[in-house]
Amino acid sequence: MKWDSTKALKNTVVLLSGDEYVLRGRALTDLIQTASAGDDFDLETFVGDSSTPTDWFASAGTTPFLSPRRTVVVRNLGRNETHKEFKIPKLPESSLVILVMDEEQGDSDKQRKLENARKGWEAAVKSGGGDVWVFKTDPKDVIPGIKAEAERLEKKINERAAETLREMTGGNLSRAQEELEKLAIFSAGPQITEQDVKTVTVASPEWNIYKMVDAISRGDSGEVLRHLRIIMGANNKVEDISFRIIIPTITSQLRSLWQARICVEAKCDPANMPSDLLALMPGRPNLANDPDWKQRKMMQLARNMSFPFLAACFQAVSDCDARLKGQLASFSGIESLERMVLEMTQAAGAGQKTARY
Repeated sequence: MKWDSTKALKNTVVLLSGDEYVLRGRALTDLIQTASAGDDFDLETFVGDSSTPTDWFASAGTTPFLSPRRTVVVRNLGRNETHKEFKIPKLPESSLVILVMDEEQGDSDKQRKLENARKGWEAAVKSGGGDVWVFKTDPKDVIPGIKAEAERLEKKINERAAETLREMTGGNLSRAQEELEKLAIFSAGPQITEQDVKTVTVASPEWNIYKMVDAISRGDSGEVLRHLRIIMGANNKVEDISFRIIIPTITSQLRSLWQARICVEAKCDPANMPSDLLALMPGRPNLANDPDWKQRKMMQLARNMSFPFLAACFQAVSDCDARLKGQLASFSGIESLERMVLEMTQAAGAGQKTARY
């Protein structure tokens, strides 16, 4: 759904949701500038967990002084859990309440809670007669979106460079758009090259973990440790980044690789699996539902892997998780992570011999 501020402004309550935070942020700026005419006197901002709908609507019901609309913005809406009782009262046409479902950092439990809150608020606002805008991008639209953003910045980007940028930003258009702003400044000429992308782009943890798994499959321990250091960065809280990013992401990738290996041995494409194979796939991650670029990456890696190797990798991750939790003996958190990836690299030698198809 393409953003239409005119349509949104016909309502008194608008919810901005979805994981494309750049598009969502632009929509928020558009609404505020149009409704308040740049006058902060008729604009008030609340935070979800330190306010209530009563506060929002009381403020929004105030007659605007210098602006067309009295605008109330509620940030971090996911922290507020009153969506089950949420009702939209009769508001004057001069009122505008903008509810914003911002991203939040946190572990899997917190993310699950926020996801439930997002669904709850979307349903509540929609059933109450408000306007709901969910900003998400079809995987097929990411490359065109990258090219369009480059043109907006008066640059051009070729297909290969755009593909690399998409992969390095995890297929998230918002992240790619942020990186393009840096690339437009860095690139000397009118064309953003693939080398520019590799030099400037801050890759997502998923990308670095993918590259680390690739190095593991090749038995390149030096490259494996280098990527582990990149993922860790300057973060001194090893356990935090391990449980929040490294272990969940590498486990998800191993599950996708297991599915890809099944496809390799069955000589089928993940997008067109036979029904008997499709029935074996888990709900999440399900390689059959992944975008084609991710399917291609997983299939490329899986051709040089075997099930015994993948099983050894799963065991190494499980042992590392136990060491970080104090269930197995370990020296330190970073030592546990290094031991995990080196055990996986050691297992690659035997795995490669039986994996090639």
